[in-house]
Amino acid sequence: MDIYAELGIRTLINAVGPATRLGGLPLSDEVTEAMRVAGTRNVRMDELQEAAGAEIATLIGAPAAYVTSGAAAALSLATAVCLAGDRPAAVDVLPAVTGPRRRVVIQRAHRDPYDHAVTAVGADLVEIGYPGSTRPDELARELDDRTAMVLWRPGRGGDHLDIAEVSALARPAGVPVLVDAAMDVPPLSRLAALFDGGADLVAISGGKAFRGPHTAGILCGRSDLVAAVALHHQDMDIRHRTWQRSEVTGADPVRGRHGIGRGMKVGREQIVGLLVAVRAFVRDPDAHHRHGRQELADIRALLDADNRCVVRDGYEHHLDVPVIEIDLSPSGHRADEIVRELDRGSPRIHVGEDLAWRDVLTVNPMGLHPGDGAALARRLIEVLDDGTRHGAADPREAGR
Repeated sequence: MDIYAELGIRTLINAVGPATRLGGLPLSDEVTEAMRVAGTRNVRMDELQEAAGAEIATLIGAPAAYVTSGAAAALSLATAVCLAGDRPAAVDVLPAVTGPRRRVVIQRAHRDPYDHAVTAVGADLVEIGYPGSTRPDELARELDDRTAMVLWRPGRGGDHLDIAEVSALARPAGVPVLVDAAMDVPPLSRLAALFDGGADLVAISGGKAFRGPHTAGILCGRSDLVAAVALHHQDMDIRHRTWQRSEVTGADPVRGRHGIGRGMKVGREQIVGLLVAVRAFVRDPDAHHRHGRQELADIRALLDADNRCVVRDGYEHHLDVPVIEIDLSPSGHRADEIVRELDRGSPRIHVGEDLAWRDVLTVNPMGLHPGDGAALARRLIEVLDDGTRHGAADPREAGR
């Protein structure tokens, strides 16, 4: 059965990478089979979260871990814990914040559209510093009894406070530091560096380099903070007289009702799928990189001989993956028209557009199946040929 064909939807070659608008990355047979089996049986979700979280924490080298419905949900749940802790009365009323601590401090250069995940649960963002620099005293003076958390993001250029500097100031003030590492972990060495630098909580995507379900994420870090996540997230619509303690940890979660994380629920299929994906990653971290390098090599083999484009090696720092950049300026075509034609044609192809304003297309190999690289290159050549026939200058004719 091809459900996409039944719905009249054309599938595509994903040269963008783990983009939500394209559904994320392909799942392995190992992961999909684990998800299928998980969906056939019922379990207590609190026990599944405890058991899976404990193994994931061990696998990735974190003190504790909790599976969320993506990294954005991890940011929201972490913020909720920092605003309301495990106090049932405070948990029940979010996004109304009952305590004095409702502010989240962030360096101006670290602002991001995903800040919505923080403000949606009731926090007020407080910016410090300037786009090009942040000073320690600008953070220190905001760490008072109104501040619930500091939000920090890696890989931002400029003279800004690193994770160690932020943590050294926040810890004596009793303010947790949350790191948004959705795109930056794996590699696991980066996660270890964040914890070594003093991070209290780290939000990670499960559907990017871990290659788990695209709707899964991980919130990991301090055990006391991670333990409180369930009170904001799990279904507490139960009869307190009959509920039994967890057979995994002995925990008794009967506190509160429906927390603000109720709409961020994660299914047993996603939890199990993510666990199996993390196991596979730890077993062979370079498996998908090897495949990706081959697909990029196939593209180069076909495009290097075509002087209508210039192919350059690149590197996507956040995702820790080699990419290639295809400069179309010698062809006389604008990147936007090529992107539209690649989407309209067959096979349908989507490429990275971050540098399209310079008439450069980016190919990230993370979402490519075997053979997709060569198919992409052949289709691009067809598009350039067709454009030449319809009046665009052909640089191959120059000088003749």
